[in-house]
Amino acid sequence: MTKWILAAALAVSFAPMGAVHGQVINPARAGYSSILGVASFDSAWNRIHATHYDASFNGIDWQAVRSELRPKAAAAATQDELRGVIRAMLERLGESHFSLIPAEIADALDPSAATSAGAPGDLGLELRLVQRELAVWRVDPAGPAARAGIRPGWIVESIGGYRPERAHARMVGMEPAAARRALTQYLFAANSQTEGPAGSVVELRLRDGKDRPVTRTVRRRERPGDIVRFGHMPAFIAHLEHERREGPGGCVGVIRFNVWMVPLRAPIDAAVDALRDCRGMVLDLRGNPGGIAGMVMGVAGHFLDQPVSLGTMRARGSELHFRANPRRVNAAAQPVVPFEGPVAILVDAMSVSTSEIFAGGMQAIGRARIFGQTTSGQALPAALLRLPDGDLLMHVVADFTDAGGTRIEGRGVVPDAVVELVRTDLLDGRDAVGDAALAWIRSH
Repeated sequence: MTKWILAAALAVSFAPMGAVHGQVINPARAGYSSILGVASFDSAWNRIHATHYDASFNGIDWQAVRSELRPKAAAAATQDELRGVIRAMLERLGESHFSLIPAEIADALDPSAATSAGAPGDLGLELRLVQRELAVWRVDPAGPAARAGIRPGWIVESIGGYRPERAHARMVGMEPAAARRALTQYLFAANSQTEGPAGSVVELRLRDGKDRPVTRTVRRRERPGDIVRFGHMPAFIAHLEHERREGPGGCVGVIRFNVWMVPLRAPIDAAVDALRDCRGMVLDLRGNPGGIAGMVMGVAGHFLDQPVSLGTMRARGSELHFRANPRRVNAAAQPVVPFEGPVAILVDAMSVSTSEIFAGGMQAIGRARIFGQTTSGQALPAALLRLPDGDLLMHVVADFTDAGGTRIEGRGVVPDAVVELVRTDLLDGRDAVGDAALAWIRSH
């Protein structure tokens, strides 16, 4: 295979019931064709039959699944009913990265599609689950949320018509792997409510640091970053930032980027070069949903003095070793020595897919220490197929194990230093995860 796509964001960033960017999209399309419906079911089944990494389909009788569900696909009277049948088929495999993305939702998530509503926008804040409540986790000091007086640690009661506690209730009683996946889906869904056309207005109901009810009406800004496309995937807006944290013994470099996409490759290289003189480096992958898996080899090469494999991707009848080679030349073609200082990687429940492969691989070879919360455990390489009816099928094409032979799927990357989010830290302006990583680096 020539394209290895780890795009968990596509599978988990859609809000429940088809809500996208605070709007509700009707998943039943007009003019439904049963002929296209059956063709779409057959296309999905056939693609999985031909490409799933396990010829035994994890012990599932794949032929029997077709025999059982194809008549239901043929009997479907609406697009919504057909989608339910196809999703039921995907659920039989019990793995991440199997998803059916309605065509209209994929279109709605495409920031490159110019509309009269304006460019893609956001509120300049991020949300996380903090002590079982949805809270404001990070606020861009230059964004509209900050100008509206919203602060980290405030509890979210509603965003427009979205009430987060309804989604959170579904996670109660789940087994750990399923709960981690549900938490990731919940968080991507909640964060998607903060997005929408630039210039649009949304009302947020919150509780401030003293638990007093607060209402803020906030106008979305144009979302910072560059529009990135890859194949059939809905477009991403890619963004990277880096800084030097001065302190005892010298600086620590901090690099944060939000997606693994090729246009960020050069900015990542430039950020490493700019911070190469620091005593240590922090790579912040919190909230990074993945992207192009092959990028991890190039990024890891900045921190390795010998060639080493970060893990192995196994498809049916083939293997791909994620071998990273030392980066001994910078972007200006000047000789450099790979960064030798301590490396910390920050992760959370929204660090998915390629982020898990990178963090797990660097952890397994002993080159980085991981800080934060256990990741989602959705680390199966997947590809996208456009079905005859226009929907997108995300389907698994390979399995992945890290350099130690550990399978990340279902397990996630377990941090070396688990640091849970505490509301009082957020209210006091502390990033406990980042602080722990900085303290570890400075202790070396």
